[in-house]
Amino acid sequence: MNDTIAAISTASGSGAIGIIRMSGPAALSISSSFLFSKNKFLTPTEIRPRVAIQCVFQVGARKVDQILFFYFKGPNSYTGEDLCEFHFHGNPILLREALDAIFRAGARPAKQGEFSRRAFLNEKLDLTEAEAIGRLISARSRFELELAQKNVFGEVSRFISNLRSQLISLKAECEAEIDFSTEDLTYESLEERKSRIETVKSLCQNVISKSDSAEKLIQQLRIVLYGEPNTGKSSLMNLLLGKDRSIISEIPGTTRDYISEEILLEGIPVRLVDTAGVRETTDQIEKLGIERSEKEFQSADIRLVLIDTSKKEEWKEFIDKNRERLEGSVLVANKIDIRDSSWDPNLFADLKESTVCEISCKTKEGISILLGAIKKKAGTMGQSEDYVLLEERQRYHFETIVRCLNNTLHLISDGAPAEIYIKEIDYALSEIGEVNGRVDTEEILGRIFSKFCVGK
Repeated sequence: MNDTIAAISTASGSGAIGIIRMSGPAALSISSSFLFSKNKFLTPTEIRPRVAIQCVFQVGARKVDQILFFYFKGPNSYTGEDLCEFHFHGNPILLREALDAIFRAGARPAKQGEFSRRAFLNEKLDLTEAEAIGRLISARSRFELELAQKNVFGEVSRFISNLRSQLISLKAECEAEIDFSTEDLTYESLEERKSRIETVKSLCQNVISKSDSAEKLIQQLRIVLYGEPNTGKSSLMNLLLGKDRSIISEIPGTTRDYISEEILLEGIPVRLVDTAGVRETTDQIEKLGIERSEKEFQSADIRLVLIDTSKKEEWKEFIDKNRERLEGSVLVANKIDIRDSSWDPNLFADLKESTVCEISCKTKEGISILLGAIKKKAGTMGQSEDYVLLEERQRYHFETIVRCLNNTLHLISDGAPAEIYIKEIDYALSEIGEVNGRVDTEEILGRIFSKFCVGK
């Protein structure tokens, strides 16, 4: 890290501001050769750290732009090195011209994630915080953004620190028993020791489980609209999307294949799927559509089963025929504005884990109640405090910690001496170090930081 790197740090395209960032031992001296103020170029000694300097970025005799310049003296900077920022007007041609001049003056182009990589290597942030920055930039929903923010501010790091403290205490107890076995001292019982190990293991399993749930929400819940033809599936699809996506017609079998679209529900991306109406038919194409509807129904995270309450015989027959399959679904009783007098939502009270929502796609009555039922089915959607975000690398290490602790418990149960099972505790401690960044190989670091954008 004895060279100096530079890159454009703002998004591509035009904008109000465009920022070039430069980090390394020659950052200040290179910068001073371009900063023109009061009829002269500034010298490095005239540039004070953390003070905004309004000046002209000038290449030789050519004035490029009026800018704001900031200097952050290492180690008190993002990278831990001398760091300079040039705030230009956000024209990409102008930024490219300035950056090329900086390269000619001695800096080299930064690689993807190289600024954050230097921050990690200079111990300005640990690996979990560095990885969270990548998520922070690429988050596609408010939910994912909030989880990334938690990790940027040390959520996983604090959790790991707590685990490490508990395992070190456990290891110390085991080592004391080994080193002073001949002394007349009292140690915790094996059952107490196993209980402490179970506690740490449960903490790890819990964080993995919370991460699984978070990833499922981030990767999109699949909400499938299912039911007989003309029950209002396409109308509800269009209503939830806020646009005409599905074709609406009084002719049964209009939707021949499933149609899917992504929406944000409480800040979480959801895949909404409108399926072909389910009925007996001799039309081969419609049959294929119905078969696909069944597959979508089976694989759905949340099932919205639509019922036409205006037609007594049809909805009663459909429910009676599919009663067991509909358990756990949200029964959407549509056309409540013209419902038949026989309609009674209490008829479905025996369906396990099911909810009945009365709506009218025409008048929009009950839509807010339906959205509430969907959120309830999905769990505490949007409440990021109930979830944890783990990257694939972190998850691997947590799973390995659980395996090590399981091995420890089996060895204790089998009567193995402390000298044997303490090695598994050592392995678990080593994995904890890997989560926070005790990583030595260039391959692993390269894989992590290559996902970052240039300039970060």
